[in-house]
This record gives sequence, C-alpha cells and structure tokens, in this order.
Amino acid sequence: MNYGISQQDHIACTAAIQRFSAYVDAGRYDEAAALFAQDGVMQRPQERIEGRDALRQSFQSRPAHRLTRHVLSNLVLDPVDDNTVRALSYVCVFRHLGTPGEPVRLPVQARIPETLAEYIDELVRVDGAWLIGRRTVRPVFDTF
Repeated sequence: MNYGISQQDHIACTAAIQRFSAYVDAGRYDEAAALFAQDGVMQRPQERIEGRDALRQSFQSRPAHRLTRHVLSNLVLDPVDDNTVRALSYVCVFRHLGTPGEPVRLPVQARIPETLAEYIDELVRVDGAWLIGRRTVRPVFDTF
C-alpha cells in the first residue's frame, strides 16, 4: 500500500516526533528544540511558543525535580506535498514532581497518567531534514 510518502521520509518524520519526547524527558532541551524549524510553533491550550529559541527557553524553564515520560502511540503520517507532512499521534504523559533541590531517584511511586492528548504536527523538510514546523497539543483526557 502506498500512502504517498517514501519509507525514508516516513522513518525521518517518525524519528523527529519520537526523539522530541525522549529528549524532553531526558532534559536534552537543546536537542529537543533543534527538532523544530527555526520559526517552529508549539501551540498548547493556554500557551503559544514561537521560534526555536523561545521553545528552548520554555523547555529549560522546567523544574529540575520534574520527571516525565511521554509515551507515544498511534502515529499516522499524511503527506501534503514533497516538503510537508501532517502527523497525528497520541501521547500519554506520566509526571512526578520531586523535592526542589534534590535529584529524582528511580523508581518513583507510580501514578495514573496526567493526561492523554493528541499531537497534531506539521513537519517540514528544511535543507533535506524533516523538522517540526508546528505542533498543536490537544488534551483529550485530563486527570488533574
């Protein structure tokens, strides 16, 4: 079955989406921001962050004692044109807030997920690399 996207592009787009969550969870904020286009946008329900530098600053402002795991699933990619792909994925977010000034020691007490949301992404090809041009975070189920 051909969905209009090459296997190589499918792998690259999937990697950008998956790496973002892994990098944020690992505190690798420079690398997470680099997955966005220079003018990339993240739209959350109450916040819009524009530009790679602003995204990096937002990620770096996360409390050091916050532990998260973003578990992604159900990724679907739909090509728009040769340089644009739309993607939908589900993200289940687990979060633990430790004590300020103290390192988080694993394992932590398990809790129910904080949210299940949809990531609605537009990926763009820039100089041969697939980057996130726009991400909209749409919560579906919240537990807080």
